[in-house]
Amino acid sequence: MNDKAPISSTYDLQKLSEKGFELALKPTAAERSEIAAWLGIEAVERLEAVVKLTRAASDRYLYRGHFDADVVQACVVTLEPVPAHLAEDFERTFHLAPIARGARHGRKPSAAPPPPSVDLDEDAPEMLESSIVDLAAPLLEELSLSLDPYPRKAGVQFAPPEEAPAEEPNNPFAVLGKLKRS
Repeated sequence: MNDKAPISSTYDLQKLSEKGFELALKPTAAERSEIAAWLGIEAVERLEAVVKLTRAASDRYLYRGHFDADVVQACVVTLEPVPAHLAEDFERTFHLAPIARGARHGRKPSAAPPPPSVDLDEDAPEMLESSIVDLAAPLLEELSLSLDPYPRKAGVQFAPPEEAPAEEPNNPFAVLGKLKRS
């Protein structure tokens, strides 16, 4: 998976009304092909998603998403195609950083903003440095997380190769050892 996302759909949080915003995403065949390459899988045959964005507080936003996808991965044993249907509901909370809030109201911050803190709590809101957010990025991230890391074709079992009998090393000292024994 490379860093540049294959699809993007940006939205300015400054434009969010009180009733919220809803976006339906249905990538084209070419975009689905790019998504499959980005994910490192055989194919994304179908992907439909709905994203709902609402305001939770003056500087917090709730992102709710749902996707249905039909994907094809390669079996880790036989490399044959393994189709799968994925469906997921997920949500994120975004928090607009003080510098972004100041820019939203046309003000410049009086001092340098404090360095961003790293919060390892999964429920902590994601800090946004700008009011422009990519609504497709969390969707692609959740899609990648829902993929089977070790897909197997039905009924396929992995059998490790039988070990060959240990051969004597082929080095000069082994040859000398044979000559000495004879």
